[in-house]
Amino acid sequence: MRLASFGPSQGESPGILLDDRLLDVRRALARRGHHAVGTPTDLISLPYWREMAALLVEEAEDTDLVPVSGTRIGPPIPRPGQVILMGANTYSHITEAAAISGGVPPHRPMAVGKASGTVVGPADDVVRRPGVETLDYEVELGVVIGTAARDVPEERALDVVAGVTVVNDMSDRDLQRAVHEDHEFYRNPYLGKSYDGFCPSGPALVTLDELDDLRDPAAIRLRTWVNDELRQDSDLTDLVFDVPRIISYLSTVLTLMPGDLICTGSPAGVAAFRNPPLYLQPGDLVRTDITGLGGTANRIIAAPQPTTSEKGTHR
Repeated sequence: MRLASFGPSQGESPGILLDDRLLDVRRALARRGHHAVGTPTDLISLPYWREMAALLVEEAEDTDLVPVSGTRIGPPIPRPGQVILMGANTYSHITEAAAISGGVPPHRPMAVGKASGTVVGPADDVVRRPGVETLDYEVELGVVIGTAARDVPEERALDVVAGVTVVNDMSDRDLQRAVHEDHEFYRNPYLGKSYDGFCPSGPALVTLDELDDLRDPAAIRLRTWVNDELRQDSDLTDLVFDVPRIISYLSTVLTLMPGDLICTGSPAGVAAFRNPPLYLQPGDLVRTDITGLGGTANRIIAAPQPTTSEKGTHR
């Protein structure tokens, strides 16, 4: 299945993507008289209701269908429990950052995070806030957890996955890497990745039966364009730790929960390590694509100027 959220921000409804139309799951269920607790009303539960979902598609009426054109598509998981980022998890990115990384991959998966409120839809504008001068992009495979998972062996790790999607992990590099209080101990990597809008994702949550190539990493290509310039181009063989290894390792530390979003790592080509750096500017269009999943296309816009009455009231 290809599942998508649609509708206004923070008020999205779950849908099943059918070419150029969306099946409104809640409307279809209501028409069939399914109001009981436990019926699938969100994208996390839908992959576990395959027979119900297939029946909704088979018996869909025109009133259940919404045209994709003219409809806002939201992030597949509008309110993830947590967003976990796998840092330094592609060989090419480690190589381009050799001055910092030493060019040596980590021995174990390295996780950082960003606020769950950063997620936005695949075509939403991203606001560059005042003071942000080093806005960067990173295309990543997003893995959405579908069931609680603790101490999962690698050979069963994909069983806890609801589906996968495309993520653009955006950062303010200055804030992410800044040293505060004149001491190396004080840094803000979490805040540098947690501005509102810094996690465009979508357009769909794709269940693994739709993407058998996930088991063939060379077949999954990840790309980013800024305007018309190709900036990132690699595939999943670039990952230091693959998806099963990531899930298994994380689950030895914490219980992964339905709706958690794991971003698996980005290839070389980010703005920060280009010579000179090519950070995103208002007006830029950032596009990402992953084989079989589609992609995101987000316009960078400047923050609105405060009105006269607002000036001096905020920092």
